[in-house]
Amino acid sequence: MDTNAAPACPRPSDTPRWATVLGVALAVLTALVVLGAMALAKFEDSLTQHGYVKGPGTVVEPLGAGGTARYDDGLRITVGPPRREPDGSYSFTITYDNGMGEELRPGGTSPDAGVGTTGGSAAVVVRAGKAIDSGPLSTPSAFGSAPVPAASMTFLDQAATVTALTPPLGTEQKRTVPVRVKPDKQGGPVTVEVAPKSPGFRDTAYWQFDLG
Repeated sequence: MDTNAAPACPRPSDTPRWATVLGVALAVLTALVVLGAMALAKFEDSLTQHGYVKGPGTVVEPLGAGGTARYDDGLRITVGPPRREPDGSYSFTITYDNGMGEELRPGGTSPDAGVGTTGGSAAVVVRAGKAIDSGPLSTPSAFGSAPVPAASMTFLDQAATVTALTPPLGTEQKRTVPVRVKPDKQGGPVTVEVAPKSPGFRDTAYWQFDLG
């Protein structure tokens, strides 16, 4: 009987417990660092949200029909394409998508500031002319004669528009507001101004397109 047989190879030792604990701790620390960086970035972004329109939708770069104005605080507003009605008026919609973290009152707290056709402080203005114009201006005629009056716009069904604008709009909610107007003549540029009411500053968003 061979009593000098080689001993069996020892089993590899298991991973030391301290190494496992260290790995878990590093994973947790990494996750905390990532979450902290995300929270800090979100906080810094919130400090720069002042109600500005991001990209097209400003008075010098108005959107076209169907375009969406995007605000830096998460609010989005879309003016739908106009549809001509049998009586010569035009209908379109304004959709508010509240992606902010707070409630929005699209038309403010007073129905009196709801709609208009000549600019000013109304929540929704539909006026003849280009966005860059401050409002309906008279057009000088030839040979120094009296100026030709600018095209005008009549806001129809104001009650329906104001009724949809006035109630508060909760966060992550949408609302579509109907609008119907009738120009005094066909053709020519039309500007839609949307000024969501807010306790602080907020840009007015602009759309420009032709009716007719």
